[in-house]
Amino acid sequence: MSDSNAEQKRALECLRLASDLMQLSRDTVNLNMKVHCLRMAGVWTDQAALRPTDDHAPPNHMVH
Repeated sequence: MSDSNAEQKRALECLRLASDLMQLSRDTVNLNMKVHCLRMAGVWTDQAALRPTDDHAPPNHMVH
């Protein structure tokens, strides 16, 4: 897989996680869980915008 394809796949996986977390925040009635899910969705959205070589990008094994 080319680096470009791998980077796109990684970004999509990050956005998929963010989307799942946003859905969880809508589905729960627990305020603490809502806040946590929304915060983590923001983290994964930010990760999607980073290049894999950026210092803040998670190791590949964390993006499954």
